[in-house]
Amino acid sequence: MLVCGIDVGSRNVSTTILLDGAILSNCVITSSEEGATIARKVVIEALAKTEFKFTDIECTVATGCGRNSVPFANRQSTEVVCQAKGAFHLFPDARIVINLGAESSRVMRLNSEGKVVAFTKNDKCAAGSGLFLETMSQLLAIPLESMGELSLKADGCEEVSSICAVFAESEVISHIHKGVPKQYILVGIHKAVTTKIMELLGLVGVNKDIILTGGVAKNQAIVHELEQKIGANVFVAPEPQIVGALGAALIAQETIQDRGMPSVKRL
Repeated sequence: MLVCGIDVGSRNVSTTILLDGAILSNCVITSSEEGATIARKVVIEALAKTEFKFTDIECTVATGCGRNSVPFANRQSTEVVCQAKGAFHLFPDARIVINLGAESSRVMRLNSEGKVVAFTKNDKCAAGSGLFLETMSQLLAIPLESMGELSLKADGCEEVSSICAVFAESEVISHIHKGVPKQYILVGIHKAVTTKIMELLGLVGVNKDIILTGGVAKNQAIVHELEQKIGANVFVAPEPQIVGALGAALIAQETIQDRGMPSVKRL
């Protein structure tokens, strides 16, 4: 059984392909192309690592903010459901899933069966998102992928506002003009991001079995700051950007098992 999950986010599009329940291949592409075009491209790139063709896929489920733009998907599912399902598949003990996307952050509390029993998100302010870190990266002229490592090496901290992304940007510019070491500013930025995340955690209840997903999960300073604030380990998915796509693929597999093979649409 060959199935596919596609997560069409605001910045990245990812896919996971399962063969008989096991992860066969995955791929992540950053692109501003139209949803249908990039969705097909990411699947083809993932399949290029295998012996299978696009027409071999029996069922495709799309998720993410652009899920309705995937014409060959057999069905759609929400980001919350797919992130939870993917995280629980990877970490069966997961009870809290924190998904840090480009433009929003989500926190989900799961029961022992992996079902979402509480959920909240932050999409009105960018302060807890990947976009916020990207903006700070540009202001400081530091590569996004280097921010976490440099922050962890700092021996000091300069406070940055966690209330509003606009205020935080003004503060960072002011710190730069004052000659504050960039590493100190980075520590303040990461503390501000994790303060926002902790606010969301407080709304669903903190549990020690915490899984971090999304591109921001690759930032080790974010992981470190969260662990310091929570007082427990925070686990990161091996490929944090494909967890939603994995959840979608698992739903595609269940669709075939529960209802029989669906009518597959092709481009």
